[in-house]
Order: sequence, then structure tokens, then C-alpha cells
Amino acid sequence: MLKENFKITLVSTATFPSDQGIRTISSVLKKAGYDTKIIFLAYSENYKKMYPDSVLEKVKELCKDSKLIGINSFASTAPRAEQVIKKLKELNAPIIWGGIHATISPEKCIGHCDIVCVGEAEDAFLDLVKAIQKKKNFTKIKNLWIKKYKKIIKNPVRPLLDDLDSLPPVDYDIEDHYILHNNDIIDFREEDLGGQIFFLTGRGCPYGCSYCSNDFFNKLYEGKRKKILRWHSPEYIVDCVINLKNRFKTLKYFDIRDDTFSMRSAGEIKKFCKLYKEKVGMRFKCLGDPHTITEEKIKALVEAGCTDIIIGIQGVERVNKYIYHRNQTDKDVLRASKIINKYKDKLTVMYDVITSNPYETSDDIINMIRLLQKIPKPYYLSVNNLVFFTSTPLYCKAKEDGIIQKEEDSAADLNYWDRAAHIKLKKKNMYLNLILNMMRGVATKKRYGIMPNYLINYLLEEDRVKRNLENTFPTYIALFFVGWSDTIRERIAKPLYRSMPVSFKAWYDKVRYRV
Repeated sequence: MLKENFKITLVSTATFPSDQGIRTISSVLKKAGYDTKIIFLAYSENYKKMYPDSVLEKVKELCKDSKLIGINSFASTAPRAEQVIKKLKELNAPIIWGGIHATISPEKCIGHCDIVCVGEAEDAFLDLVKAIQKKKNFTKIKNLWIKKYKKIIKNPVRPLLDDLDSLPPVDYDIEDHYILHNNDIIDFREEDLGGQIFFLTGRGCPYGCSYCSNDFFNKLYEGKRKKILRWHSPEYIVDCVINLKNRFKTLKYFDIRDDTFSMRSAGEIKKFCKLYKEKVGMRFKCLGDPHTITEEKIKALVEAGCTDIIIGIQGVERVNKYIYHRNQTDKDVLRASKIINKYKDKLTVMYDVITSNPYETSDDIINMIRLLQKIPKPYYLSVNNLVFFTSTPLYCKAKEDGIIQKEEDSAADLNYWDRAAHIKLKKKNMYLNLILNMMRGVATKKRYGIMPNYLINYLLEEDRVKRNLENTFPTYIALFFVGWSDTIRERIAKPLYRSMPVSFKAWYDKVRYRV
């Protein structure tokens, strides 16, 4: 069979059509001469929403000539991936399930799919394609779990690819891409990018926090890689960005989504910034962590056009050290925030924290609020409620301690923003978790989100905290209204915002965040 007749369809159930993993696999296959198309099935506003039969039938129609079908998902979108797999089994084509959920939970995935990819998939997927095309045995391909005759063959992972620059540019050939839109599947349009490109410039994270899949990933590849962090070169990144900028005239910025871009050396960041400023000249965003922020790095990023940075605080020092196993102190947070605040007229900063953690004490949450009050203003506060992701150390501990008795207790089917649902599910420290959640939004000297600073101090008075932790009825009443308002915002306001023209979004964001 000729390569051009061996059609492959890749289906992404991720929450946004910016799935770089599946796009990279597509580009690797195309480079090898195979014909691929991608279907993006994103319901970003609702993790629990399932696909109607009409959508599943359309997916089946698009896949009908495929010799191999690939599916990926997060833990939160796994039920939707199961829906798609069940429908596509009617085609009798091989189906492979990959992505982070398949890597962490292959035992669950193999119950729905005969082939599961564990770990990074580019080489394994290409080996599978070649084997199926040539009608050869593929049960020994590394990274693959194969179900055959009721037996599960669990192949080990292969060594990680060290030279990321050897990968072809990410596939943004939208002419052969499709997207879910208003419960219909249509041709992918440039406007579906929303004026932005999410871009990973590296892979790996040395921290291995207990709540994160990176801990599992680090253990999975122990002894099978030369280094934990692997980076694309500044030249590779800039060349890719230039190509995308020239292709899509409506792009307004690039969003660098590495877990912590600031972990690059100062020399590498300065080299990237110099090239980016000279050849691209478009604003960009990135992520960092307090431990690796320096004046030299922030100065270079701002001068190159970085307008937004997200900094992960996650917990206070005790929680980071003893619960999350994260090498970060409160002193690191305050030091980094003072550096960033020097550029407040040019750089918008968002600080991420995690709440609704049953292992936190009431003092931990109060100390987190007090730490946030010390950070120089203005900034945007992002409060994310804890999800126990399958196979992470924190998930395993919660199972052992009886906090997770059934899978719903892990909160994997909830969005981070679903404040009321998380707080009621976790139960512990409900009053304090609600206060912290209500602080989400723009932080100024006078307020945090909708919470005036004087009100926060009033609510944190010792007697009031003790009384409300003992009597949760007033908190439940407040959570009813919080849940209602969250539903309105996420189901109506956010979809409306996403449908607005890019120019209006830029103006709205400026008004909203630059306080």
C-alpha cells in the first residue's frame, strides 16, 4: 500500500484547539510521507459535557477511510474520548489512545482501546503506522500496550528524544483540520485560533510536584534520558514563530506554555529575546516560577515584547515543602514579585495558587492569604482548586488515607474554576477556601477580585474563623450563590468573550487586568 493511500486521522478531545502534542505527531507522520487529518473536539466551557450522537456520527464519517485512528485526552476529557472510541470501533480500524491520561492511566484506557501509547508518542506512532501498513507484527513496539486475545502486552518505553530540534515544525496546515463548532464539525478556520498560538519550547520539569503528572513522567523515564529538561533552540523557536506569523495574519500574540520558561538559563533567554525582537516583533506571554526568576531574565523578556507572565506559587512554604514536594519558599515568592513589579507598566503578572486541598490546615490557608497581601500590586490572582490526578503521589496518598474512596472524590471531572463543587466535595476548611476563592481576579491595594481588603481582614479575625469553621451552614448558603454565578460566567460570559473580535478582546483585557 502506498503511503499516500494510508490515511490517518487524529482526534483531540483536549479543552482547546491548541493541542501541540497531536499536531507534532501529525507533522512527524507527514514528514514521513503519510496523509493525516486532525479533528479538534473541544468543549472548553464544560468538562462534563458529552458529545451528541450527531457529532459522533460526523466524526465517524470523517474517519471512515482511515487505516489508523489516534485519540488523545486529559483525565478530565477521558469520558468523551471513551465516547469517540466506542463509536469509531464500528469502523473496524485500529485505534490508539495516547496523551497524558493514557500515559498515567494505561490500565483504564486499555479497557476501552486495544492499543495504548505510554509516554512520548512520535516515534512509537510512526513505528505502528509502518507496521500496520506493511502488515507486520506490532506487539513488541516500545511505548505501546497491546491487548491481544484477552492478554495485555506491556512494552517498556524507549529512551527520550534529546534533540527536539530534529522534530518538524508543529502541524498548522489547517486545510486538513476540522473543529467542533456549535455541536457541528466544520473546516478549521484561522479565526478558530483566537488570535493566538500556544507554543511549547521545551519538554520536562525537574520539580516533580506531588500533584503533577511530571512526577510520574520523571519516574517513567528514569534511566532512559540524558537530561530532565530538553529545549528547542532559540533559532528553532523563532523560525517556527515566523512561519506561523506569516501564515496567519490575524495572530496577535504567542503564548509560550512551557511549565516554567524562566527555568532556561539567562544566556538562553537573552539569546531567544534578541532573535525574537529582531525577527518577530510580536508580543508574547510565558510562564515562570519564583525560584528561577531573576532581574536579568525579566528585563530581557520585557524588552523583547513579553507583556504577560504567569507565576506558579501553588502553596505556602510549608505546603510546598511537605505536601507538594516543591522546592520553593515564601521568600522566593516575595523576591520574584518585587522584581516583576518593577515592570508593572509593561508586564501584566498572574499568580497561580492551589486551594481546596484537604491536607492544608486552616493556618496554611490564612498564611497563603497573608502572603498574597504582601505581594506588590497590581496583579491578577488565579485560584485553582486541587484535582487529584490519577497515579500522582498526592493521588496515591489520598487513596491510602481514605480521602479518595471513589473516583469522583478525585475531582478529575471538575474544572479548576468550579469553586462551589470543589469546596463542597473536599469539605475541610470550607469557610477559608471560599474566602481564598473569592479573591480570584484583579488585586490592587484596596481589593482582591470582588473582595475589599478590609473585608478579608474582617473575615479572618480569629473568633470569626473559628465560628465559621465549626458552623458550615452560612458557608453552604454562600456556596449556592457562588455556584450559580460561576455557571453563568463559564457557560455564558466566557463563550461570549471567546466569540468577540480579537481587537475587542485586547482592549477588554487591557481594561480588565491593567488596574
